[in-house]
Amino acid sequence: MSVDYATVEASYDRCLEDGDFFDTFYDKFLAKSEEIPPLFAETDFRKQKQMIRMSVRMLVRLGLGEDGTKLAINKLGESHSRRQHNIRPELYELWLDALCESIKQHDPQHTPQLEQQWQDTMHAGIEMMVSMY
Repeated sequence: MSVDYATVEASYDRCLEDGDFFDTFYDKFLAKSEEIPPLFAETDFRKQKQMIRMSVRMLVRLGLGEDGTKLAINKLGESHSRRQHNIRPELYELWLDALCESIKQHDPQHTPQLEQQWQDTMHAGIEMMVSMY
């Protein structure tokens, strides 16, 4: 199945409408593994939520080939590499699981097909980031 990035982006916009999407996401993500909460021990979540909001948007738009998205994902991958935040590649699947669970909860138009579109969309960017580890 090919990805309809406009559909994924519309889903993301619906998720953001109530303002609680990233609260849900971080509740779910931090509960995925005891390894995750210490990674956020010194985190200003107000800033973190602004950063992830833009990062997810860039991951969605990567598939559209928009100018600057590849560079943005490369910078994100570098910041998450072993040289900086040292985010192990295995944690990305937990991140994606938490994201998809949050989408299911916040997008009233969620379907299994839409979730697969999200999975396919995110995997392209995640693979780029993991390659930089």
